[in-house]
Amino acid sequence: MNQQKIIWFAIVFSTVIYFGVAYTMAPVPALPFEESVRGTFPLVLYTVAFVIFVAALVIPGLQQSLPRRQKIIMAMAMFEACAIMGFMAAILQKDWRLFMPPWIAALIGFIREFPRDEVTSPLL
Repeated sequence: MNQQKIIWFAIVFSTVIYFGVAYTMAPVPALPFEESVRGTFPLVLYTVAFVIFVAALVIPGLQQSLPRRQKIIMAMAMFEACAIMGFMAAILQKDWRLFMPPWIAALIGFIREFPRDEVTSPLL
């Protein structure tokens, strides 16, 4: 396994740990999901997660002077930030389900950035 795949796996696995902590904090949420997601904090954090997700798709590609490896790490860190926004929403509202939408977005980004050969990389 090459170094880029190890970094990729480590960052993805860190979000699995966030899920475990969020679930442990509130395995049985007090409110229905529809009410939890309408709170001020979840909406603000979801908006921030969306902005970060879009930025993660655009910004690394604009950085022409950076090596490919740094672009991938930058994008991965930004996708992880999406998951962190969901984690914060889950902790603040004591509802683990609030972690799921930003985490799914982060996982989509992670899959997009999976290390592959130079020819098929989306950042080239």
